[in-house]
Amino acid sequence: MNFNFFGMKNKKRQILLGVGFMVVSFLQAQDLKLNDKDYFERQGVNVLVFSNSFNGGFNDEKNSGIEIIQHGIRAIQGGAVRLNNTPEQWDLVPKMTYRKVDREKGYIEVGLRYDDYDFDSRIVVTAEGQAVEIAVWLDEPVPEKLVGEAGLNLEFLPSRYWLKTFMMDGRLNRFPRYASSQTVTRPNSEKPRQFKGFKTYDDRGTGRFVDPLPLETGHDITMAMDDPERMISIHSDDAELRLYDGRMLAQNG
Repeated sequence: MNFNFFGMKNKKRQILLGVGFMVVSFLQAQDLKLNDKDYFERQGVNVLVFSNSFNGGFNDEKNSGIEIIQHGIRAIQGGAVRLNNTPEQWDLVPKMTYRKVDREKGYIEVGLRYDDYDFDSRIVVTAEGQAVEIAVWLDEPVPEKLVGEAGLNLEFLPSRYWLKTFMMDGRLNRFPRYASSQTVTRPNSEKPRQFKGFKTYDDRGTGRFVDPLPLETGHDITMAMDDPERMISIHSDDAELRLYDGRMLAQNG
């Protein structure tokens, strides 16, 4: 499952785009703290912020970016600004330009860059009690080609969540066991370039590619309410949360 938290469509600004959201894991009544290994932790929960970076050689890494570990199981990962709602194996990944840890203020800041688009962004993750706040900052407007495409993406391992319940803005639902989503097709000219010109899709001569539509959208979601060890809550004040089924395009989605 893929979450896109940062739809940048028609939001060309030079300041913070209101993309802070809260990620809460309901386990013990402890606050998250930065430890001496430069990641956030409390009993039962670890939050890594680019402790592992995308290396650019094989762009399907599942242990990079922002990672959340619950009771020793890492099933939430890949948090980074991406150029597709459901990134595929050879889709471009950002280059980490710097990583700053501020223990006094309790945050980790990472610079990300897409050379192809001359596009820079900053991710700031801050401990907020039992939660972390994730914010994306832009110092320049989003490049025209990426308006409506670039967004903060976080991946959840489907097998850990299928058939679990979730609630989005008060609407109760259940994660599908098998790939399930509506899709549209778009012209190939709208698909961002993939790594070294590779193609992970076959348009069968149509000149169009398949693009999944979200399963749900909203501003508040709580997942796996029936399983405390994997329960997690996500909130966004103004940026829309979008839940996608990445398996619509590939088994490793």
